[in-house]
Amino acid sequence: MGRAEAGSRYFNLVQSLYHYVLKCKMIYSRFEAHKTRREVIKRKGKKVINRQIKRSIKQYAKKRFGSKAFWPYLALYTEIRGQFIEGWLPDDYFRYVLVPQISSASSVHISDYKTFDYQIFGDFALKPLFVYISGIFLNADFESQKKEQVEQALQEYDAIIVVKEDQGLQGKQVRMIHSSEFKIESLKHGRSYVIQPLVKQYKPINDLYSGSVNTIRVGTFIKNDGSVVVKFAALRFGVDGLKVDNLSAGGQLIYFDTDGKPSNRAYDELGFDMGEQHKNSGYFFADLKVPMFQEVLQACIKAHGKFPYNRFVGWDVCIDASGKPVLLEWNTNPGFRLFEYIFGPFFPDDDII
Repeated sequence: MGRAEAGSRYFNLVQSLYHYVLKCKMIYSRFEAHKTRREVIKRKGKKVINRQIKRSIKQYAKKRFGSKAFWPYLALYTEIRGQFIEGWLPDDYFRYVLVPQISSASSVHISDYKTFDYQIFGDFALKPLFVYISGIFLNADFESQKKEQVEQALQEYDAIIVVKEDQGLQGKQVRMIHSSEFKIESLKHGRSYVIQPLVKQYKPINDLYSGSVNTIRVGTFIKNDGSVVVKFAALRFGVDGLKVDNLSAGGQLIYFDTDGKPSNRAYDELGFDMGEQHKNSGYFFADLKVPMFQEVLQACIKAHGKFPYNRFVGWDVCIDASGKPVLLEWNTNPGFRLFEYIFGPFFPDDDII
């Protein structure tokens, strides 16, 4: 067998393996859709989908996505929303078909490396106190620092700090401690970390819920003509003592329209209505005023223009006490379905690719 033929066979094997793994992921994803749909029906005590609606969903999936197999998430969305809406993108199609088509494969996980955010986005990103990469401490300008310098600086800092591990998910691998309690030996060998100051947030947002840093998730998309547009924006916040605003941990959200007007109701991870005021603070959501809302959106649009490798990006932006938008995290493969089934469809036509 020649080298070229062996290389071709190897390439074909890798391609087959890739498609097999992708198929397995989609099967598991659809299993999760069915499981979540049963949970929604159980909580609501009723079912929306009948034979006729199911037929319409499958016809739409076949027409737009090329296969009826994409129906499970559309069915889940329908149970949550209470009606079937043409234009929705099912989560399995979005994650396993669309994202690979509109993203550079080599960059899809770059946002997992939180140690690099300040280098890419400058002052829009939260300036770190230190980063720890490959066993070396660096300052915000990526200048090496001795361990003794780091320890002394953090002792003198004398305030709460946030220690984030690269590639952490959904608020996991994040610690908030007093700077005097920081121990170098607590950092895992072979892992990278960013050490950040704790942001003091904008007073109205803090009044809404002070137990967590509450972030505005902004979804931006690069259109075919190269322009960047905002698809959605929603404020996430904690409840019941939560120290993170992640919905997967039990947080909630309110939606903002493009003019910065908040929804008067909050929603949980499955899209259930959680009322018109925060259950702990009593803050009425409709009363929330964010005068710098357009500044938040424009900052995200500008940041996305600096990173065109992924056409759809989710930005988690905090507004600090002075009213300045500060990027805490970003995601080049963001969760999408929550916003799609409650407030979408956000891509109702086929001009996405």
